[in-house]
Amino acid sequence: MAPAPTYTLYAAVSDEAEYINGLSTYILHITGCLINGQKAIVNVMDIKPFFDVIVPEDIPLSMFKTRLVNILSNTLKGTSKFGIENISAFPLQEYYTEKKSYIRVITWN
Repeated sequence: MAPAPTYTLYAAVSDEAEYINGLSTYILHITGCLINGQKAIVNVMDIKPFFDVIVPEDIPLSMFKTRLVNILSNTLKGTSKFGIENISAFPLQEYYTEKKSYIRVITWN
């Protein structure tokens, strides 16, 4: 028998990096209120935050990727590790018939 669903109204989302067993771990905190008024806190751990950067159409992918890596390396100065990968996706805003090129930047601390 499946457990009954828990209805929650989420009110706040926050994040932090915390050291667990000597490793920097990203934690996403979601706070809300249950249907009976009790406070609910959900901590999501062991995820790798990422963001996507659209590749301008007038700059070759390899050149833009090099610039982006240099900017990230200079900005972070070794304080955070990151990886990149090429992806194609439809933009979230407006209507497009073709996918656009993005560089996904994945961080893990």
